Amino acid sequence: MGSYVLASYLRASGEDVALFDFLTERRGLDGWEDVRVERVAKVGNYEEEHLQKCIYYVGASEGHYVDYLKAYKPDEVWISCLFTFYWEGAKRVYYATMEFNPFIKIKLGGNYSTLCSDHARKNFPCANIVSSDPCDMRRFQNIDIGFYRAIPRMFPILTSAGCPFSCSWCAVPKLEGNTMKFKDSHDVVADIEKKYYFGVRSFRFIDSHLLADYETHFKLILEELIKKPWRAELHSYGGLNPLYITQEMFELMAEVGFVRIQLPIEVIDEEVLKNNNRAVSARAWQSAVKKLKRIPEFQVVSYVLCGIPGQTMKDIYCTINFVEDHGVTPVPLFFTPIPGTRYKDKRPLEDLHPYLFPYASNEMPARELERIQSNYYTGGIHVSEAMTGPKTIYESGPAIKVAK
Repeated sequence: MGSYVLASYLRASGEDVALFDFLTERRGLDGWEDVRVERVAKVGNYEEEHLQKCIYYVGASEGHYVDYLKAYKPDEVWISCLFTFYWEGAKRVYYATMEFNPFIKIKLGGNYSTLCSDHARKNFPCANIVSSDPCDMRRFQNIDIGFYRAIPRMFPILTSAGCPFSCSWCAVPKLEGNTMKFKDSHDVVADIEKKYYFGVRSFRFIDSHLLADYETHFKLILEELIKKPWRAELHSYGGLNPLYITQEMFELMAEVGFVRIQLPIEVIDEEVLKNNNRAVSARAWQSAVKKLKRIPEFQVVSYVLCGIPGQTMKDIYCTINFVEDHGVTPVPLFFTPIPGTRYKDKRPLEDLHPYLFPYASNEMPARELERIQSNYYTGGIHVSEAMTGPKTIYESGPAIKVAK
């Protein structure tokens, strides 16, 4: 979302801006056209299991990007990189840009440059490395839908930023700050309405802590949406802390068009939650689910963290079974250490891809984590099947055992 927000802000400020999205630029009706093997990587617990995976490049090729540069002839190129383990992709864009014009001004931003600024300065020597400012209110800029090649299937909506909690595995406080910042509720609803009449029918709220100051913020948004003569399909993306949920809130959400709720649980082990400063409990999650089940319109899914250091397969399946026993669909969230959090790792960033299961062990074998990925992942298939028609794929292939 960040690239589209910033491009929209620059265009609104009078700048001549174009946006190149490597994931959507060359995507056809049957999937991505440019898919290739980048490298083969060892999976966690390799010494015992001898598993490796192909890591795939997915999206537009560098050649297509260079053709775009030749046509547009920009004075500056701003590169955004979201995940730290994808930094090599940003480096390919950087070198393709430098080869096209060694004198062009380059800025590198996004979560990667914010969380790994020293690493970025070392690997992007001629770029201006930009870190996210938690106080930057430009993040609430309404996206100019003209940057999209087609009407999005689901449009992101950000109504607030920040999180007052400090969960050990989460980088949101560093990226967005601990102090909550809010977009005006009238502006949120006006933006949704404008996009709806443009043709968007599905919206996803992506706030990290959507329920903060509920009475003076999110509730106002819901009450304004109720007054509209139209109904869009609405989704939440995990910012619903079970501690803040009420029955009245769910009933309002159902009335305005919410159909899918992400209710995170992560783990049910109280000791693990306590040790990671996670301000929630399995009991609070259970209470929220009971309220949700009174509203049949909702599809409920819940994130389950898999692959935390020291975790066992028994721990993971206990949480998965707990979620399923409550009639909720578990969605595995495979763990990777995020720089700037308590979980630090000296291994190369690219080897810390969550689908490489970096903390697999004899008590948490990679082959079992792979089984969970295959059985529970919703909406994707392996890259080896990508060219036969499906529209979504994994970033890595299946784990393959190699000779000792």
